[in-house]
Amino acid sequence: MSFFGLFGHPAKKRSHVPEYDSHLIRRFHHEHTRLVRRIGAIRQAMEEGPAGKRKVKRLLKSFKLEILEHFMEEDIKLYWYLKDRYEEDGDSLAIVRSFESSIKEMQKDIVHFFDYYSKEDVVLDGEYERKFRTVVDELAIRIASEEENLYPLYVT
Repeated sequence: MSFFGLFGHPAKKRSHVPEYDSHLIRRFHHEHTRLVRRIGAIRQAMEEGPAGKRKVKRLLKSFKLEILEHFMEEDIKLYWYLKDRYEEDGDSLAIVRSFESSIKEMQKDIVHFFDYYSKEDVVLDGEYERKFRTVVDELAIRIASEEENLYPLYVT
């Protein structure tokens, strides 16, 4: 057996590809809704003055965990499945790979933002608010794009 034989033949179906889950996209829609509500709670806490800013720090930490969990589930259950399903369809595969690569950059930016601004000694000032709006806008665009362009590839 060759060294490469240990990893399976590239033309064979990969065993790590998850099976189709008829509830997956509905669950992702619900998660998107929950994430948007969390963003609203963070915005509301910012308006509550100094006490609200302590609350913002806690909300930022929990939001980061929630969104990373969502990203991980999309990576494992959605992207792996779609790449396998569309391996012979170049156009659809290109869409999937584009979404996959762009989310990896977004994850880095989001993690950096939430890590930095959830620190106790970091001031939540106008710069924070500007960056928060940017992150929220990017997430809103991403969610809309996923739901319109990526998720239909899963359910068809």
